[in-house]
Amino acid sequence: MNTLQLRLANWFLPRTLRCPCPQLVPRSGAAGAKVNCFTIYVDKASDPYLIVHTLTGGMLECHEWTGAQFEKPVEVALADISANDISITHFYGFGEVQYKGLVDFALGRTFLLPYAKIHLVRAVEAVDQYFFNKKKLITKQRIDLLRFMVQRQMDGSPISSPTDLMTGLYSIKWVFHPDKDPQHKRLRFYLDSLVDTGELRLRDHKYELTGEALKAIEIYEEQERKHTENVKIQRRMLWLTVAIVLLTAAQAGLYKLPTLLDLSSAWGLTTRSTGPATAGTVRPVNSNVEGHEKNLVVFLETRDHSRIHQRQLAFASQNATLR
Repeated sequence: MNTLQLRLANWFLPRTLRCPCPQLVPRSGAAGAKVNCFTIYVDKASDPYLIVHTLTGGMLECHEWTGAQFEKPVEVALADISANDISITHFYGFGEVQYKGLVDFALGRTFLLPYAKIHLVRAVEAVDQYFFNKKKLITKQRIDLLRFMVQRQMDGSPISSPTDLMTGLYSIKWVFHPDKDPQHKRLRFYLDSLVDTGELRLRDHKYELTGEALKAIEIYEEQERKHTENVKIQRRMLWLTVAIVLLTAAQAGLYKLPTLLDLSSAWGLTTRSTGPATAGTVRPVNSNVEGHEKNLVVFLETRDHSRIHQRQLAFASQNATLR
């Protein structure tokens, strides 16, 4: 180490060594949340070399790595250690901060950027957990649980216990949910019921899928397909019935359908009423046809008058003869 590195080491390392880690560091529960300790290693060519316990008078009291564990007590001068070979792990609650080199450790402990990131992540996780705890843990139907377990089996991560099923359905956040215990019991009951019906088997306290699981899923999907087809047919019949009712009502004259295509203007035709005003009674005529009709009416009227006159003359002559 150079002079600056020695000053940094003499400043930071003694304070760090006041908070040594136990042999087993708790990483869960209340004890894991309270963890705040450091472990200092010295590597040699990226291989484990020393674990540091104290720094006294420029000498490091360590245990040397023997190939299986750190068990050989040794003392090493601080000046003989390269600053880049020092690795420091800070166990901070459930988080860990890894420092590679003395300078990296000095910067991290000075500006505290890694710890700001840890606290930000904790805040986000706390908010996420809060809203997750407000939600109800919804239990899937038996067939949905079977599908989920089959999919996990195909993905290479089979479900073998209610805990695995809880984690797969709700993520690890279920551990802090207030309804975790009732839901855990409910899922265990579902798994036991699947064992009773043959879709699962219980072996060495682990649940395993059987061939009946695939059979049950296939039967359910076939029933769902038939139900969907029946619903589609019923909807088509409903629309057909509505169409028939509407056409029947139009034919009965309950309402008038709008004209979709009018060809009267193309043929020079007009429309006129042929009698009393009745809905839907029209007759197309031409102006020439109308004139011929008028002449025909005059001709018929003249003929009728002529016949009446002839009958009157014949009746008069008969009376004269009788007299």
